[in-house]
Amino acid sequence: MSAQYQRFLKVLEKWPADKTKVGRDLGEQIRKQVTKLTSLENGATDKELGRQIDALERLSSNVYAKKYPRTYESTATGLTAAQCSQVLSSEFMQYLNEGAGSKKK
Repeated sequence: MSAQYQRFLKVLEKWPADKTKVGRDLGEQIRKQVTKLTSLENGATDKELGRQIDALERLSSNVYAKKYPRTYESTATGLTAAQCSQVLSSEFMQYLNEGAGSKKK
């Protein structure tokens, strides 16, 4: 179990939590899942933990991004990756919600 926990920690180092997406960040969700999987109450088997760690290691190492590289830099929305990140931030979501609320009045 401790060897697997060390592997989880290495994945978490590669995947820091994004403070701009509190409650919606994948890094944050992975940390919650690690806590859940490694708790003694849950009793996840070594095989289950191994499968989860393997999948997270593949994702954090960009295995699939390297295996299937994108041919275009654009997205379906026409925004760049940086613009998409900004639009998905909690601050922008709050801005949109406040703006939509003020128009309804």
